[in-house]
Amino acid sequence: MELFETILYSVEQGIATITLNRPQVRNSLNQKLRLELREAVEKASTDKNVRAVVLAASGQGFCAGADLTERLPGADEDGFVTRLLNEEYNPLILAIKQSPKPFVCAINGAAAGVGASLAMACDLIVMAEDAYLYSAFGAISLIPDGGAHKFLLEQLGSKRAYEMIALSQKLAAARCVELGLANRVVPAEELLAQAIQFARQVAAAAPLTLQYSKQILREAQSYDLESVMALEAEIQNRLIRSKDFREGSMAFFEKRKPEFEGC
Repeated sequence: MELFETILYSVEQGIATITLNRPQVRNSLNQKLRLELREAVEKASTDKNVRAVVLAASGQGFCAGADLTERLPGADEDGFVTRLLNEEYNPLILAIKQSPKPFVCAINGAAAGVGASLAMACDLIVMAEDAYLYSAFGAISLIPDGGAHKFLLEQLGSKRAYEMIALSQKLAAARCVELGLANRVVPAEELLAQAIQFARQVAAAAPLTLQYSKQILREAQSYDLESVMALEAEIQNRLIRSKDFREGSMAFFEKRKPEFEGC
């Protein structure tokens, strides 16, 4: 177990589990949590022994968003919020999105404000039956941040995304699955176990497939079809020359489970 103040971090059987651990404030993101979480994300992303990552939270809620009670030096200066988002929040979201490892988010209770962006940045989402995504910004005359506009637009389309933002809507777990924002809904008491099992299933897949398909899906969001096909062709050439492809091909014909090395 790694020593952090605001998160729990562990690795077991190739699965890194990162747990937000400020339950007394519904895991709202103060500066310490933001910085430690980014450190943990980067640690898991570069650990050769980690095949997949579970992002979870302690207590009764996944993340209540930014810690609005925290006062940092310079908070009253014009441009402070822009710098804070660009220097602390956005790099954290991008660290998850750009990680070569698959991230499975386990949402308990509310994923609100930038906490929803944190969840939506993950590749796969498992939600407890009583969990929900909450766009709370309109209620206090702000806009979603942390990439939320893009995440919601891609999944919901502009009309549903705008409705959710304008009306500060909560999307229940079952509705999130229906709309494609989440993969699975499970009983609350089984959330972490189910998320870890999901991560293990994913981790058993070919590491190079996981890494490069995540990259292509990310880049395809801003590419046209021809550019996506060109990127696929380039990466496919790289993978067909890999040790893992040779191993996978042999295992297929020998009717056995392949032993991938990620190279």
